[in-house]
Amino acid sequence: MNLSIPDHILSLKPYVAGKPLEELEREYGITNAVKLASNENPLGPSPMAVKAIQRALETIHRYPNGGSYDLIGRLSKRLKIPRETIVLGNGSDDIIRG
Repeated sequence: MNLSIPDHILSLKPYVAGKPLEELEREYGITNAVKLASNENPLGPSPMAVKAIQRALETIHRYPNGGSYDLIGRLSKRLKIPRETIVLGNGSDDIIRG
């Protein structure tokens, strides 16, 4: 199969992560900084997320369903869209590379 990737996709620049909080504090000589960039939350994870993680710990030693069948089904139902219109991946590069 010959895959042709459009120029507008090929021209995308890779994401450059921000500096770690500890590095910024050293660089600027400050402490107790709150970083609001890089999608970080200074309040920590939501209690609901913590509970979900705790529940998942019992099966974390197993590989997840790579096809995400159950997740796609739930999203399809919740969003009221067909299953085949949902694409999941580990970041946009994972999805683009297919």
